[in-house]
Amino acid sequence: MEKIEPQNVKGFRDLLPGYARRKNEIISAIRKVYESYGFLPVETPGLEYLEILLGEYGEENTKQIFRFKSPEEQEVALRFDLTVPLARIVAQYNDLPKPFKRYQVGSVWRADKPDPGRFREFTQFDVDVVGTSSQLAEVEVIGAVVTALRKIGAGEFVVNVNSRKVLNAVVRYSGIPSDRAKDVFRVLDKLNKIGMQNTELELTRGRRDASGDFIPGLGLTDANVGKIKDYLALPKGERRKVLDEISALLGTESCDDLKNLDGFLNILGLGSDVVSFDPTIARGLDYYTGPVFEVNLKDKPQFGSVAGGGRYDNLVRRFTENDLPAVGFSIGVDRLLAALGDGEPNAPFADVVVTIMDRDKLDEYLKIASELRDAGVRTDLYLGQEKGLRKQLQYADRVSARFAIILGSNEIQKGVVTVKDLKAGESVSQNAAEREEWLKKTREIQREIPRKELVQEILKLLS
Repeated sequence: MEKIEPQNVKGFRDLLPGYARRKNEIISAIRKVYESYGFLPVETPGLEYLEILLGEYGEENTKQIFRFKSPEEQEVALRFDLTVPLARIVAQYNDLPKPFKRYQVGSVWRADKPDPGRFREFTQFDVDVVGTSSQLAEVEVIGAVVTALRKIGAGEFVVNVNSRKVLNAVVRYSGIPSDRAKDVFRVLDKLNKIGMQNTELELTRGRRDASGDFIPGLGLTDANVGKIKDYLALPKGERRKVLDEISALLGTESCDDLKNLDGFLNILGLGSDVVSFDPTIARGLDYYTGPVFEVNLKDKPQFGSVAGGGRYDNLVRRFTENDLPAVGFSIGVDRLLAALGDGEPNAPFADVVVTIMDRDKLDEYLKIASELRDAGVRTDLYLGQEKGLRKQLQYADRVSARFAIILGSNEIQKGVVTVKDLKAGESVSQNAAEREEWLKKTREIQREIPRKELVQEILKLLS
């Protein structure tokens, strides 16, 4: 049989145990926080009809959609975010409670250019409120994300906030036709990534990116760009100061929603050090209509935004006549995990590994494992064919178990079980070839426990 080379599709990756475990821990912690805020879980298919995903979501996102033909020859596509499927199900299922507070975690796919740390499949964790224009909804999603990031130990971070109403006022102030606004927002959304010089080029005559590809410019005049730069030069950070500066430049009505939001955030004790107003935040998706948010880690700015979102009052109208304003926040789990690291590399997958010393006693080993698991101890029963102790202990080290349980003929005769502290005896176990040699060297790091007291003693040792 011809051998097939094992490899990943370009832009896709595998998650091996250490990384996958850390990711699951983060997801579990975020889920608990969102449920404490009253958000309900939903799941949607990875595939949607193509017409569902095409629309006012931005030309760039439309280009990045993975498209297919279903077995029925229908046009379908992989979802590129979790927000559009939410808009569909809210319109499709009329009996959902309104306002509808939902959370969802899942993979999304974008046919983007793969780069280090950028993949075509990645995980988002969204929290949304659909069916209310109250700005308490903004406060709820911001508060939930802030609490979640604190819960998982994200370190120092800031939620940067702006408003599409402010940005629309910037377009008017700059003398740019309103039908070009979304194009301008998409360019401004890249400001913190590509810098002011490249932003100017994309607003005007275009530029070549690092790969040599040409990015067409919007053809704005120097006067247009000069006005935009006046706005971008406004201070960021302390909310009242930012509001005063925006009002002076663009008029007080441009930031009414941010003023209301500022008041609610103050009530919650979320100061400008945690939630900042930043005039440079734009968000590239076309469906945003009000406040927009991005989260950056203060000590790891190289990772860019690890979460983002905003208000999207018109998205659900694509599917229903009902007026269902909405706001949401999405955490990029993979980017956040890359920034936080994989956690402790040798964190245990199992508390205990039960070794197999006598093939005629498999029923007893299975019974021991079952008793420990029933008591809440993470227990790995060795399933390999290796009879020697050394290989089994090496396996226990590989899964970073805390203890190994050994039950051979000697222990069975005495009615005991030998428990070895693996963390205390890593060097010894690596050098001992046979069980008798291992026993001589490890008297101080192992103990015999009466078989009937095994579960109780293991629980004590783990505590």
